[in-house]
Amino acid sequence: MDEPVEPSPSKRSPFRSRDFRWYWAGGLVSNAGTWLQNVSGSVYVLDQTHSTLLVGVLNLATFIPVFLFSVPGGVLADRYDRRVIVTLMSLASIGFGLVVTICSVTGALTAWTLIAMAFCFGSAYSISKPAMTAMLPAIVPESDIAHATAINTLQFNMGQIAGSSLSALLLAVASYSWAFGVNTLSFVGPIVAMMMVRPAAESRRKTAMRGGGREGMRFVLRSPVILPILGAVILSNAAVECLRTMTPAFSERVLHAPNSTTGVIIAAYSVGATAGVATFGLLSRRIPGYALLVGAFVMQAAGLLGSGLSRTTWVSVVCAVPVGLGIAFNIPILSGGLLRLSPDEFRGRVMSFFNIAMLGLRPLFSLTAGGLGSFLSPGVVLIVFMCFPLVAIRLSRVTYSALQQGDLGGTNRPEPSSQQPARTTAPGTS
Repeated sequence: MDEPVEPSPSKRSPFRSRDFRWYWAGGLVSNAGTWLQNVSGSVYVLDQTHSTLLVGVLNLATFIPVFLFSVPGGVLADRYDRRVIVTLMSLASIGFGLVVTICSVTGALTAWTLIAMAFCFGSAYSISKPAMTAMLPAIVPESDIAHATAINTLQFNMGQIAGSSLSALLLAVASYSWAFGVNTLSFVGPIVAMMMVRPAAESRRKTAMRGGGREGMRFVLRSPVILPILGAVILSNAAVECLRTMTPAFSERVLHAPNSTTGVIIAAYSVGATAGVATFGLLSRRIPGYALLVGAFVMQAAGLLGSGLSRTTWVSVVCAVPVGLGIAFNIPILSGGLLRLSPDEFRGRVMSFFNIAMLGLRPLFSLTAGGLGSFLSPGVVLIVFMCFPLVAIRLSRVTYSALQQGDLGGTNRPEPSSQQPARTTAPGTS
């Protein structure tokens, strides 16, 4: 199969763009606040109720809105100004945060109040996320989209580290109220970012949107390009969730190691993911996209195979690294492909399905792996899930074949002028 023509990756960093710097910084602040809330909320519920079940319900309340509101969020992102959507959802989140903070200060906060607010936070995020992601092609050139997506993944990792660390600090030296209050303030970050970003495509987009959520679903289902990309995202995430879910049981039953071994193995995965994000820009300029994507899935499969066969802690630690490297390489390519290939009038809805594939299905993957682990050895489950990234390679081949034909499944690719409107350089933009 001939290698399809792809945009040549730019040698310049997306950070040279003023718009992208504001976009990224606003997301980082919000991400850190989200992890601060998640960690502090889980500790609060356990401290008040001593129930791990309610902690699980709290986490579930955060994920359910991804299923319920991602597609409506995508419809809104295709119908209205995406900056306005992000701003309004951030303002709503400030309101939810004030409720939690005031209840905490007055002593009226209960576990069920926190669970209800977690659902509200998750709903606002699910509605705003498609708009935030769909905005990226209007902020960076097409050749930089995959690199910019990788840097956004770094933003997520940094936000997780910063938010979790800040939670530990505030709970140690202050109180839950301080933690919840700082999270409330963090939503100012994306509001300021949306005020400062001036993407030319967003400011003058007057697209007559086709249909709603059902029309978006039909567009995805009939596309030989977009549907395989979403499938590859799902399979890649399944591999990661299997590792996270089975590591505690594998450490105990197979390695016969202390409980702390679980944290070491998962940390090794995180190191791999962070290293992958840090080197993606360099590698993507030297390795063709399809070769890098296949290599990423092979790394994930090899990591799961090695983890399943491992009988020593150090081998398990080493094998967790390529699983993290793999997802750090393949998600930017897959997400960037969706952004480039989706016509602007469908982009918000397409990215809402990406949001479900990336985040909303995680509990299902974890439940599936855990269910298999109830009657199979943890090592066998890891080896079974090795098949998932291997199947994703086949989906990637289908995707690139369709790319070569330039067919989006009954919808002709828009001309470059309509898909990637000319940018007007904003003041201060490199």
